[in-house]
Amino acid sequence: MAPVIEVLKEVRRFARGIVGSDAYDKYLAHHHVTGCAHEPLSEREFWRMRYAEQDRDPRGRCC
Repeated sequence: MAPVIEVLKEVRRFARGIVGSDAYDKYLAHHHVTGCAHEPLSEREFWRMRYAEQDRDPRGRCC
């Protein structure tokens, strides 16, 4: 059963990467590695800023 669970976890990780829902996790990891002096954004603030940026510059979106 353990190998099946591991495969499902990997599929979930892969799918989150494709749709971009892992962006906040990547942001937190980058924030930790770079040793930023300020506190990281909350998840709500992060997504609000990300969507605002996409609205300002929609080149990377398909629609």
